Amino acid sequence: MSSLLMSYLLATLGISPADAWAGFRGDGTSTTYATRLPLTWSSEENVAWRVALPGYGQSSPVVLGDKVFVTAINGSEKETLIVIAIDARKGALLWKREFQATQKGKNNPAMSRGAPTPLVDLRGVYAFFESGDVIALDHEGQVLWQRALTKDYGPFQNNHGLASSPTQTDSSMIVLVDHGGPSYLLALDKTNGKNLYRTERLSRMSWTSPIVSSIGGRDVVLVSSSGSLTAYDARSGDLIWEVDDLNGNNIPSPVFSEGYLVIGAGENRLKPDLAASQRSNCCLKLSEGEPGYEVVWRGRKAVAHHASPLIHAGHVYIVSKPGVVYCLDLKTGEERYVERLDNPCWATPIGAGDRIYFFGKDGVTTVLQAGPKYKKLATNRLWSDAELQARKEEARKRPENRIPVSFGGSPPGGKGPTPPATLSPAQREAMIAEAVGDVVYGVAAVDGAFYVRTGTELICIRARE
Repeated sequence: MSSLLMSYLLATLGISPADAWAGFRGDGTSTTYATRLPLTWSSEENVAWRVALPGYGQSSPVVLGDKVFVTAINGSEKETLIVIAIDARKGALLWKREFQATQKGKNNPAMSRGAPTPLVDLRGVYAFFESGDVIALDHEGQVLWQRALTKDYGPFQNNHGLASSPTQTDSSMIVLVDHGGPSYLLALDKTNGKNLYRTERLSRMSWTSPIVSSIGGRDVVLVSSSGSLTAYDARSGDLIWEVDDLNGNNIPSPVFSEGYLVIGAGENRLKPDLAASQRSNCCLKLSEGEPGYEVVWRGRKAVAHHASPLIHAGHVYIVSKPGVVYCLDLKTGEERYVERLDNPCWATPIGAGDRIYFFGKDGVTTVLQAGPKYKKLATNRLWSDAELQARKEEARKRPENRIPVSFGGSPPGGKGPTPPATLSPAQREAMIAEAVGDVVYGVAAVDGAFYVRTGTELICIRARE
C-alpha cells in the first residue's frame, strides 16, 4: 500500500503511521518514522513484557495501533495453523484462531515453520502459510475468507518449504509461489479472496518476497528470485521488464527506497560462483522508459545471506552469513566500512533516524550510528550466554527440534530438488546449533517500541517513560 494512502487512512482513525508495521519489513523498506525507540536494553532493562507463543513461527510480527499480530504452526506434520492477536501495551492475548493445514510437511528445523509474514491493513489481517492456505480475518479474529492454493493449483514442491511473504496494494494481497512445480504471481482481492490475476512464472526454487513500489505514479511488483529480477504491473500482473543475469538471489529480498532499487544475493550452492554473487548485490535506477532500469553499480565484495539489504540515509547495509556488515554509498557503491557485528543476523536490520539496529539471531543486537563512518552505539543482549545455552539445551529436547538423519527422498509434492539423503553427525550438530533455540526471526518497530519475534516468544522492548 502506498505510504501516502496508508498515512491518510490511518489519520482518519487517529493512528500515526509511526504506529503501523504492516507487513514483512514494514512497508518493504525496513525503515521507520518511529521515534523514542530505546537505545539500550537487557533481559532486565527496558523489556516491557514477554509472551510465550503457541507452536513455532519464523514470521515477523505486524502491528496496527494497539494490536500486534503473529502467526505460527504446530504439530508433527505442521497440521495446525495459528493466527494470534496481542495487546500491544500490555502483552495480553486478545484472541487466537487455529486452522487445519491443507498441505502437511515435516516439522523440524530443516523446514520452514510458519515463515511467511502476514499483512495488516485497516480492514483485516491476511495470513499466508507454507501449506498454501490463505486466511483473512478482521481485527477481532472473525474469518472474512480463506483459500487453499495447493487445492487450486497443485501442491508446493520445495525441499525446505515455502517462505515468501506476501505484499499488498490498497486493494490486493500479492503472493509469490516459486517452487519446483508451476510457479506464479497471484493477486487476491482483499475483500473476498478471489483472483485479480495469476501470472505464470518459470519454475524455480526461491524463498524471497516481492515488494510493491511506485514508479512514475505506476504501482509495480518487483520480484527478485533465483537468477532474475522481474517487474510486473501491480494492477494487471503484466510483465514489464526483466533482469536475468543474477546469481544467488534466492533468500534476501530486494529493497526500493530513496529512488534506488538494491538487490541482495548470497552464495548459490547449486551454482557456486562467488564473483557472480558479489556482482548480483547491485543497485538499479528505475524509470518509466525502456527497458525500465539502469544498472548504477555492481557489488565487489559484499554477499548477503538471510537478511535483506537496507537502504537508509544515503547508504546501503548488507549483512553476510557470519555477521559482517558492509556499508556502501547508495549512489556509487563505494565501500565506506566493513565490520563484524556482535551476532549474525537473520532478521533484516532496521533504519530509524540516525541509528541502524542489527537484531542478531541469538538475541544480541548491535546498534550503529547511521552514516559513512563506523560507530557502535550499543550492544544489547536479551539473554546472557549461560541463559542462551540453557534455553538451547531445553529446546533440543522437544521433538519438533530434532534434525532427521534422512530426509527420505522427495519434498512434499513429490518433485523438485531434494536435500542430501543423509546428514553426517557433524552436519546435524551444526544445523541444531544454528537453528534450534531462541532464534530472532523478525522485528517490528513502532513509536517507542520494538516487538521482537523468536520461534516461540514475542518480546516488547520499550524505554521507560
